[in-house]
Amino acid sequence: MKKIYIAFFVLLSTLVGTGCNSTTLSNTVTEAERNNLEKIYSFDVTSEKLLFVVKSTGCTSKEDFELLYQVHQGKYEFALKRLKPDMCRAMPRAYPVSFKLPAIGVSIDNIIVLNPIDTNTPAKRSKIGY
Repeated sequence: MKKIYIAFFVLLSTLVGTGCNSTTLSNTVTEAERNNLEKIYSFDVTSEKLLFVVKSTGCTSKEDFELLYQVHQGKYEFALKRLKPDMCRAMPRAYPVSFKLPAIGVSIDNIIVLNPIDTNTPAKRSKIGY
């Protein structure tokens, strides 16, 4: 009976740990992640959320991204990381992806976005979020 409790505890710990890893916010941005960030067309900050505009060829969704952040020298550094590539072949278009800001006191004055900016914005914009 004791072995069943141990096995149950190990299984439960694994499930809880896996659930924690799937969060959309992380408070570390590694050097490898910095070198492999999604190119964005633009970003915008409101009092409650951070909006990124990214390239989509038809199969992009918010679940394909993770928002990474860290506080460095009093500034919030944000990075948008793509988890799943968009394998569709439609004409490229701008697609908005928004995330709730992780902390109170984050404003446009203390935010740094680490993603590179793609200046080749497609002419057609998605209607989602606009």
